[in-house]
Amino acid sequence: MKLKSLAALGVVLLLLVVSATAKADEERSDLWLKARLVTAYALNEHLNPFKLDVAIKDGVAQLSGTVDSTVERDLAVEIAKGIKGIREVKAEIKIEPGIQRGARSEPEWFRTVKDATVTAKVKSKLLWNRNTNGLEIDVSTDGGVVTLKGEVASDAQRELAVLLAKNTTGVQRVKDRLEVVPEAKKSAEKGPLATLKAETSDAWISSKVQSMLLFSKETEGAEIDVSTTGQVVTLKGTVSSKQQEQEILNLVASVTGVTGVRSELIVEQ
Repeated sequence: MKLKSLAALGVVLLLLVVSATAKADEERSDLWLKARLVTAYALNEHLNPFKLDVAIKDGVAQLSGTVDSTVERDLAVEIAKGIKGIREVKAEIKIEPGIQRGARSEPEWFRTVKDATVTAKVKSKLLWNRNTNGLEIDVSTDGGVVTLKGEVASDAQRELAVLLAKNTTGVQRVKDRLEVVPEAKKSAEKGPLATLKAETSDAWISSKVQSMLLFSKETEGAEIDVSTTGQVVTLKGTVSSKQQEQEILNLVASVTGVTGVRSELIVEQ
């Protein structure tokens, strides 16, 4: 699961091109500052649906464009103020309630970043689930659409792999290209995963559970703290319903290395 990828590469190339044309102090040059601010807006889920124009001269940022609320305008201003080297922000951003989101096309590199991130999340969930962690499943993402390819030993494994992908944040749709081959066996008994299992610790389990919860749609809106003692995970925090609590418990119980789950979750009224 190497996320060296085209992911960070897009951002790096953008900044390298700009830095190559900047003047002596590149970190404070107007071109460099503009690149950093444009990148920050593109990566912000609340602002990237809107068209925001940025101009910077002598460290003064001039912002223009249209958003649908004062909250988003203020957010754009605060992000600009937080960029080291920008000494003043002038905002001429218009407020147009109900403006259609998504009309702005995303930069190619940003779509690559998003898709690579989704692929990494899905691969992680398949790796950390005790029932799919040894399967040879190839994951790819294009525009939020995830394609799963490979061999599984049963229809149940196939369904589980598809559901894990569907319930991952950022996934729009899943293309199931998996083949059911009864002879297909897990390859996890040898190699890195076997070593990983042998070295499973409470800290490792807590880390994987937290990541699994962060990646999953089932946990949206919940605030959960995770601790592990003797491979038994304890969950504290708030959830929106008993159904969400049960979905979270099932998800945590499926993580490799977890032998038990204790719930101290509170259902919000």
